[in-house]
Amino acid sequence: MKFKSCPNVSKCSVITLRSIPAFAGNNNTKAGMKRSAMTVLFVCIALCFLPGCGKPKIDGLVPVRGTITYNGEPLADAAVCFTPKEFNTGDRLATGKTDAQGRFELRTIGELGVLPNEYTVVIIKNEMLQGDPRRQVPGRPPSPEIRSVIPKRYGNQKTSNLHITVGRDGLRDLRLEIHD
Repeated sequence: MKFKSCPNVSKCSVITLRSIPAFAGNNNTKAGMKRSAMTVLFVCIALCFLPGCGKPKIDGLVPVRGTITYNGEPLADAAVCFTPKEFNTGDRLATGKTDAQGRFELRTIGELGVLPNEYTVVIIKNEMLQGDPRRQVPGRPPSPEIRSVIPKRYGNQKTSNLHITVGRDGLRDLRLEIHD
């Protein structure tokens, strides 16, 4: 599976998912899963800023704006990723980040809007914790631990139970409520 930033492949960035460690290997260890979650988050955010051929216009984008709450409170500084349920040629994922009030607006390859499609919603909100000194490698500074603030099921496309259909009119007041 490839994501292209524009049709002219010879002059554009192309990412092959198998070249990204989180999608390539076995991530059954706790460290591997943490690394995978961070890699997926990085890929979602990085896709917004892929260099392309000038600024290709993506036809058919519709606005998607909304608010995310967690246990009734706004979820600030969370990454939001709308991933097509099934990738077909021309499908794109859309990403955004919540503000202090939990509001977000999605972009597709840097352009405001989303292509009409059926999506699985992935939400990631992590915090860095002081590393456990018992797990410190001698001679190295302690590694910080990354902990998900929300249930991990929302941060994985396979386990997220959030599914959204974006129609031709878009979604201007989407409310996503997630709970423990």
